[in-house]
Amino acid sequence: MSETNPEIEESAWYIVYTKPRTEKKLSELLRKYNIENYLPIRKERKKWTDRFKWIHVPILPSYLFVRIVFWRDKNKVLQLPGSLHFVFHKGQPAIVEQNDLDVLEEGLKKYAESLKMNPELLFQKGKLVRIVDGSFAGKTMEILKVKNKTLVVCRIPGVETIFSYEINMDHLAWEELLQ
Repeated sequence: MSETNPEIEESAWYIVYTKPRTEKKLSELLRKYNIENYLPIRKERKKWTDRFKWIHVPILPSYLFVRIVFWRDKNKVLQLPGSLHFVFHKGQPAIVEQNDLDVLEEGLKKYAESLKMNPELLFQKGKLVRIVDGSFAGKTMEILKVKNKTLVVCRIPGVETIFSYEINMDHLAWEELLQ
């Protein structure tokens, strides 16, 4: 028995990183294959040029929670269209406690209209992030500054000369990397 592939493991909630705007489709596919999942959604009022419309929007864009036995079921999830990878924290698959999901769901029921998401606050100067999309996919870079709500300036760590790049925030993984 190895540490990375235990023989017996209980199911837990894991975080799946999805392709942009595929969260709902992936959630439906997971349900179809009897894989328990949770996609926190809230109603938002959006304005079109000629009208207003209520739409259901995931509160965590590109993220979905699945309850699986990780080493047994991870490939079932990753083979479905729309899923990219699992979120890892310090070299291990990130586990979300049931209590945390319950609090999130309860908050959505009672306070959905006042919920504000500020993902740009996660990206702080000096933090190492993994690029998950675009020409730098798979590379690790250090954040130099957050330019605006969608762009951050990154550099390759360990290189004496600073090459800085403006990278779309959607292309960065929100996982914490060891420094």
